[in-house]
Amino acid sequence: MNVVLLGPQGSGKGTQAELLVNKYGFNYVEIGNILRSIAASDNQYATLVKEAMNKGEKVPDELTRLIVWDHILKAEKTKGFLFDGYPRSLAQYEHLQDMLMKFGQKINKVIYIWISDEEAIRRLSARRVCKKCGNIYNLITNPPPSENKCECGGELYQRDDDQIEAIKKRLEWGRTIEVKEKAAAEGCLLEVNGERPINEIHQEIVARLGGK
Repeated sequence: MNVVLLGPQGSGKGTQAELLVNKYGFNYVEIGNILRSIAASDNQYATLVKEAMNKGEKVPDELTRLIVWDHILKAEKTKGFLFDGYPRSLAQYEHLQDMLMKFGQKINKVIYIWISDEEAIRRLSARRVCKKCGNIYNLITNPPPSENKCECGGELYQRDDDQIEAIKKRLEWGRTIEVKEKAAAEGCLLEVNGERPINEIHQEIVARLGGK
């Protein structure tokens, strides 16, 4: 089974993805973390990716597709894939279908976790990251043990792409209306309310994936 997990920034995709990967053993392709890793490396595309992300802009499609293709090629295909935050456009969706078809597979389900823009901004602007160990906290849902300090003692900071103006830009270009419409037409769209407790959301997703 191959699943696409979509939703606004801050919708809890990462948390739900982790739960689904643990349950089903999917290959996990989380485009946001992959791009951040590239931005922090000496990769030839690091500067391009970093500049786009810091401005809340979209990384060029061609580069994103190459990254996803590389992960598909290297993975054990029989485990299935969970794509988190990709594809975001109809072109990306069709390209991903083409990639999977090369191995006799397809996108089986598209799960869209929805929250309001106001809730997304509230959650994301409260996110803090440890400079020392990389731990991620949220001042609202998962506060640090002490003000501006990680449990390891490291100082916390707010990422550039979690500033309010950058968040608003990401929410705008991150809309996935065409992907949702395509998935609905193909009969594989599952829409889930993300403004509920984590376990309640997970249980609904599992039930709608077949309950196994």
